[in-house]
Amino acid sequence: MMRELSIQSNIRKKRQRFSYKPSVIYPNRLQRQFHAIGPQQKLATDITYISDGTRFYYLSAIQDLFNNEIVAWQLSERNDVQLVLDTLEK
Repeated sequence: MMRELSIQSNIRKKRQRFSYKPSVIYPNRLQRQFHAIGPQQKLATDITYISDGTRFYYLSAIQDLFNNEIVAWQLSERNDVQLVLDTLEK
């Protein structure tokens, strides 16, 4: 049927997998127990990127797991250690 219509399917290459081994492995202290009984007991952090259509910005945020409040955040054009340190200083 595809020959009759002169169409071809695209065959994608398999993605190459890389085995990354970090130099330091930290213990999982929360053990997926994210509920906190008081403020400032359990904090979580993450970095994500935001695009304005021309550039990417990196948002580093610290969240209190007691009430899901963002207690500190920092926006930067670079995803580096300084971004995390600036977030922790707030």
